[in-house]
Amino acid sequence: MGRLDFVFGVCVAALGLAAAATPAAAYKFTGTFAGGDCRQMAAQIQPAKLWYGHFSGQRESIGFFGIIESRTVEGCFRSQGECENWLYQWRSEWQFNSWNDYCAQGWPPKPRGIRPRVQGQ
Repeated sequence: MGRLDFVFGVCVAALGLAAAATPAAAYKFTGTFAGGDCRQMAAQIQPAKLWYGHFSGQRESIGFFGIIESRTVEGCFRSQGECENWLYQWRSEWQFNSWNDYCAQGWPPKPRGIRPRVQGQ
């Protein structure tokens, strides 16, 4: 095996390791969707195992230039991944001022209190 073959083999191995270190499931925009009904889900699944999602955001109105629409939605999910995907979909379509969006395990959610806004979030 020559030096060039060795270098090529090392590069291929490094790329394979880098690919393995990246997240396996990146979210793809598929459109916003409603979260599960928390009361109904809590009757079927232990409430502490549910994931609660909350989103508040804004966007420019689709039909009226310069008008800002606001939206708040919430729902429950079977896993953190489902909840985070749901948030991604809402953040993608309602991009402005998404200041109160989160996923938390357990339903009903624990009070969050007032938190200072952090730049860049």
